[in-house]
Amino acid sequence: MPNGWDANWGTVCGRTARRIFLRTDDLVPPGVLVTRPEPGLSETLADVRALGWRPYAAPMLRIGTRPLALPGGRTQAILLTSGQAIAALAGRVPPEMPIFTVGEATARRARDAGFDDVTAAGGTAEALLGLLRARLDPRRGSLLLATAKGYGGELASGLRQAEFQVNRRCVYTVDPAGNLGRDVLNALARGSVEAALFYSPETARQFLAALPPDGMGALHGVRAIAISPRTGVALAAAAWRGIEIADHPDGGAMLSRLGQHRQIITR
Repeated sequence: MPNGWDANWGTVCGRTARRIFLRTDDLVPPGVLVTRPEPGLSETLADVRALGWRPYAAPMLRIGTRPLALPGGRTQAILLTSGQAIAALAGRVPPEMPIFTVGEATARRARDAGFDDVTAAGGTAEALLGLLRARLDPRRGSLLLATAKGYGGELASGLRQAEFQVNRRCVYTVDPAGNLGRDVLNALARGSVEAALFYSPETARQFLAALPPDGMGALHGVRAIAISPRTGVALAAAAWRGIEIADHPDGGAMLSRLGQHRQIITR
């Protein structure tokens, strides 16, 4: 048997079975880069592995927490555009406080953190704005937008135009994670990466900035899967095999777009 080959039994029609020889390298599934930070990175790595792919952790952002400074007066609801803000609420916000989130994934994390009254929008800031304008009355109190510096500005502006008082609090930090790991760069250089998952425009920009000059060509064979059209626009600065937009801006739709890996054996 040649070195680097494994024997696998294949059943054929007839009285005998024959061996199929596959290169050991062929038994390793193609790679998928997951560029989101924690929380969420570990869960997505497991989901990608369950679909039959080989996941690579490539978080492009580093998240830190900041203490929540509660505003004075009556707050009628808290707004979350990212699950990264939830850690700052624990122990500072009553569990019965109404919370409105941009999507179901963030809502699920808020419920897991012990909050009882959580309502999810359709996955975008525009959907959250429409939900808040339909459900809440500006006369019943202010809104607390828990976010990070540079995030949530459009939502706050839209709410203020609708006569809501919005108190914006930066409760987490977002910084570039820096260089890509050696395992990720090696996988790209070998051509063994099938797809890369991008969950925000900033993640996409940081990924492209972190690639070495000779690494851009490795993207020609990679599918870029984006959570939103805006993320897709950020990815268009590189020449991918293709840029695919999730049907809905959430993790489940991203995985559906990635699909199940099916190994094809040629006899």
